[in-house]
Amino acid sequence: MLHYVLLVTLFNVVDGRSTFSLVKTNVNDETQREAVENLIARLIPEHSHKFSVIINAKLAVDDKDVFKLERLSSGNVQITGSTGVAAASGFHHYLKYYCSCHVSWEASNLNLPSPLPNVNVTVNAQDRFRYYQNVCTASYSFAWWQWKDWEKHIDWMALNSYNLVLALTGVEAIWKKVYERLNLTEEEIKAHFPGPAFLAWGRMGNIRGWGGPLSDYWHGKSLQLQHKILDRMRSFGIVPVLPAFAGHVPRAIQRLFPNSKVTKTEQWNKFNDTYCCPYLLEPTDPLFQTIANMFMDEVSII
Repeated sequence: MLHYVLLVTLFNVVDGRSTFSLVKTNVNDETQREAVENLIARLIPEHSHKFSVIINAKLAVDDKDVFKLERLSSGNVQITGSTGVAAASGFHHYLKYYCSCHVSWEASNLNLPSPLPNVNVTVNAQDRFRYYQNVCTASYSFAWWQWKDWEKHIDWMALNSYNLVLALTGVEAIWKKVYERLNLTEEEIKAHFPGPAFLAWGRMGNIRGWGGPLSDYWHGKSLQLQHKILDRMRSFGIVPVLPAFAGHVPRAIQRLFPNSKVTKTEQWNKFNDTYCCPYLLEPTDPLFQTIANMFMDEVSII
């Protein structure tokens, strides 16, 4: 069972079946229960004692999440979910449809009625995976986020039933390790990475170096933050989607591997040659597999 996914594995077929069948959380029920209870305490600290959480993986139907909501004779509400994400989304379902509450990125209305409204409902997810995020958002909204921002947002993910989530924070720190293993110099590595607000376009091979360089402090703090993000996602039963090697390489790769088969990418958005056009390594070049394996080694550690 995998508790992270590499992008390139999503479409593989092994022994006649998709590797999607392997994509599931391996976090135990108790850890997921604690994660949801802590979420409730963060969101409604004065009322959290009115909710109880049970995680029961056997509740799932055809590997699809299920949650049940029931108001007990005590007046409290019991939430049962097949995963932490299912339970968190059940809690949100109750807040939204029974209590007329609202939870958003930056502002929420959490005035719960008293007593809590009666409920006895079971909801089955229509899809096994609810995917969230894209490459660009990391440079639209997330560039300067600290843990307090991510903690709140991961709560929002779980509340909204997302269980397959792109997680790219700190990936440059991992690539730095790979480039160092390939013997690129510090200056060559710095010239390749764009600055924090432009990382998305560096990851897509549009630009290089613009707004950089990234400091060692940035790399270290970003990787620490990524560890927190991944730990919290996994605690809910969210499966993080981590990147793999897409073929974009620093220009300095040809200094070390002059016979490598690379193509200079086309100019993007009128950036001059100092900041545009990294190389794209051909997948048929043996170096492609070498770099891909190095990256897999490093990213698997997190």
